[in-house]
Amino acid sequence: MSSFTTLMGFIGLISSGLNPQIFLNVAFLSLFFVHSLLSLYLQRSLLIPQIPLKESTPGGIRITGGIIIFFTSLSIISGLIMLANADILLAPLQEKLMSENPEAFKDMNVSVIRLMGAMLIIFPALYLINAILGFGFLKKWKQQQQELEDSSRPEDDNLML
Repeated sequence: MSSFTTLMGFIGLISSGLNPQIFLNVAFLSLFFVHSLLSLYLQRSLLIPQIPLKESTPGGIRITGGIIIFFTSLSIISGLIMLANADILLAPLQEKLMSENPEAFKDMNVSVIRLMGAMLIIFPALYLINAILGFGFLKKWKQQQQELEDSSRPEDDNLML
């Protein structure tokens, strides 16, 4: 899903004539894709401990995961607000959109606003779950690395001075 989102962002960037504002959106959307790739590398290292993980991967998962959690939480809160206040938001939204293109938005109603609010909850929730899973895998990987490190160290009782 993150690769589809990133691909659509790149298509939008190309079709907009490399608009800087669209470029920032694509850069933001690519965070989801990068986080997914880093999580896949982490999962591979968990499944096959002989395959080492790059040194920068855990930090990348923390940084991209933190950004994703922050922005998806904001989006979910916005979606909840839209669901709770759909009838209040309808009039100002209709007024604004009807002044721009009356024919395209003539069928705008409360159910459309609720659908937009639901979309602002569902898709970010999937990304949020992915980021939380990435943190869980990272914790498991760190425990696995600690166990490997502990098993490779000789015990203090067996050391002869």
